[in-house]
Amino acid sequence: MVKYTLKQCSYFLSVVDEGGIAQASRALNISQPAIAQALDKLEDLYGFQLFIRHHARGMELTSQGRSFLTLARNLVQEANRMERDALSIAAHKKGKIRMACFHTIAPFYLSDLITSYMKQASNIEIEARETFQDEIVSHLLKGEVDLALTYDMGLAGSDLDWIVLTRLKPYILLPREHPYSTQKSLSLANLSGDNFILFDGPYSRDYFKGILSHADINPQISFRSTTMESVRCAVASGLGFSLSAMRPQTRETYNGGEVVAIEIEDDVPALPLILAWRAGYPPSPMLQDFIDFTKSRF
Repeated sequence: MVKYTLKQCSYFLSVVDEGGIAQASRALNISQPAIAQALDKLEDLYGFQLFIRHHARGMELTSQGRSFLTLARNLVQEANRMERDALSIAAHKKGKIRMACFHTIAPFYLSDLITSYMKQASNIEIEARETFQDEIVSHLLKGEVDLALTYDMGLAGSDLDWIVLTRLKPYILLPREHPYSTQKSLSLANLSGDNFILFDGPYSRDYFKGILSHADINPQISFRSTTMESVRCAVASGLGFSLSAMRPQTRETYNGGEVVAIEIEDDVPALPLILAWRAGYPPSPMLQDFIDFTKSRF
């Protein structure tokens, strides 16, 4: 257990910096006996001598005192830094935001969002993770993350609150060689005879199957994947068509093929992109600042 106090160390430093107990007393507006008593306690605690006391020349540090001076100065500086940080935390100007992001959204928004926010809030640390939709809900409800950037897919009744950042209308993904690849828009009914490539993530599969069902088509599923790039590669290879909400800036796929984005003519519901948090736990001012910043980015 630590027996010394920061006050004792501060009085010791003042005596050193001011040149004596009387001078330190005036600088600190503390009585001389209080300072002398603090020095005596320090020396008694560890059995060393900090000063040689000269009647004419004041006080001179001993070798032990010089060694302790370095320790005491570092300690007080660290304590002052901790005090400033604690005040910043209390003012919500310093801290950590734990954030989850749906893994297909992350490449499009997450890194740019973090980088741009930290330029204006350099004392805020953002700890981000990519994950699936069902895991995002679990992380939020368990208090393992503070916020999540994801889609509103089956979140009703999930004990989450959220704001809608934007709404993304899904589109058709075709290989470059497909007969309809030059069309600007297309009804899903035109693809009823084609195989379908399913992005097979929790909630996502139901969302995309729901779109097909709403269009009254039931294509054969030829390929399933939990990564969007594998879906794009399968489309480029001619295994079928797919649906997606996020649009990469390039048509090229990892396997060297190309895919084409076609607008859907059917009345298809847009997919809300949201920022979510645990219901019943209103965002702190620090989190609210990040939420407001994220809203402004969209």
